[in-house]
Amino acid sequence: MRHATISLLAVIALTACGRKGARSADFDSATAAALGSGAAAAQMANVPKVAHVASVNLGHQLDRNNMLFGGNQDQFKTGDSVLVSVKSMYMTEGADISARIRQKNVTMDSTGAKAGKADSAGFTFVGLRFAPTAKWTKGSYLVEVFLDGKFQMGTEFRYGQ
Repeated sequence: MRHATISLLAVIALTACGRKGARSADFDSATAAALGSGAAAAQMANVPKVAHVASVNLGHQLDRNNMLFGGNQDQFKTGDSVLVSVKSMYMTEGADISARIRQKNVTMDSTGAKAGKADSAGFTFVGLRFAPTAKWTKGSYLVEVFLDGKFQMGTEFRYGQ
């Protein structure tokens, strides 16, 4: 009886694997055919390269490449500066990156910088610094980032905790 149960389980497992393998093989051969014909590469070449912000990170330190050093932060103590690392793709050198800090729909501060040269992977990093003023009170804030005056992305943080 034990031998029959093991045999039955083996047959079920092989049947299930066989079906899964067939679907996987069909997909792989279709993908291989598309790649072999060059169709996929041609489609990728035709995709427009639109400049855009890929990420916005907040922290206490930026490295020499304007990348965040020490990890992403969403809480800052009273008196701490808020440093922003903006990562973008397909950016032209000299493009305007600006940001503003808002609390309850009131702009508390704004700053901007010009984009530098892209790195070897095609990313551009821009560092921005916000120094707190007497207007900053404890609470939630929003950093909004703009590329050539067009809104791209926002991220929240808490100040004075």
